[in-house]
Amino acid sequence: MNDKLNPYLNTEGQVELSNSIVAFLDVLGFKELVRDAKKDGKSQQLFAKFQDALKEANFSLTDHFADDLYNLSSNSSEIKAKHKFRVFTDCILIGCPIGDSFHYGTLIKGLDAFWTVFRTLYLIQSQLVNRGFFVRGAITVGELYMDERTIYGIGLIDAYEAESKQAKYPRIILTKSAEAMFVEIDKDFQLNKYNNYLKQYLYRDSDGLLFLNYLESINISDAPFLNELDMHKKVIENKLQKYYDKPDILEKYVWAANYHNLFCNFDSNEEYRIDLVRYQMQSV
Repeated sequence: MNDKLNPYLNTEGQVELSNSIVAFLDVLGFKELVRDAKKDGKSQQLFAKFQDALKEANFSLTDHFADDLYNLSSNSSEIKAKHKFRVFTDCILIGCPIGDSFHYGTLIKGLDAFWTVFRTLYLIQSQLVNRGFFVRGAITVGELYMDERTIYGIGLIDAYEAESKQAKYPRIILTKSAEAMFVEIDKDFQLNKYNNYLKQYLYRDSDGLLFLNYLESINISDAPFLNELDMHKKVIENKLQKYYDKPDILEKYVWAANYHNLFCNFDSNEEYRIDLVRYQMQSV
């Protein structure tokens, strides 16, 4: 992304911290994947697979509207990108400054930022998972600054700590600060009698935490949707078989299977459920 499009630069082009929706993601078991590939003589194949996933992710993460407008205006457009992202090794950071958003003429603060982050995350998570790269992450609200050289702010610290200490399973959770802002957004929707379309992208887990329902990104009634859902099922089943004798790792993919089945139940696709009894396991 051209620096002039960076949403963390003010109108004078100076750096400044911005209150933001911040998401930090980590690819689970990445070190083991790399080591196993090396041992099996498949390092290049794994690298190519990961690069392919990142290329798809980068396309989803890029604000093409801002890029195209900048290029079409002979580099004179002052329209900023909505968000900034960085990919480093097995980690992904997304920052989206919070501004005023209008829904049918009604001011709903934070709506546009939340939608931008949700849309970006559910696309990248579904793309990575169906290539065998399960991710864990957290969404928070806090100050952040990002450019091509610098990442700074309490938003990054809070998102990283929540990912490493709270997320636990291959899910992207909302921290207390993110949930609090989401609740305020929902109140504005209810006050104005609008349907909160963001709700379909969230489930509440048994531990009380909200997490991103990334399978909603493929929820369209045609063959590609069912192909993607079937692929998601098979990827999880492979993990269940691989880690059958490693309980600490296995529980993460049992959770993924339960999420998959929950989605299938809600979407009336029970035939694509994962049979956990077949693997002689109990749901968490």
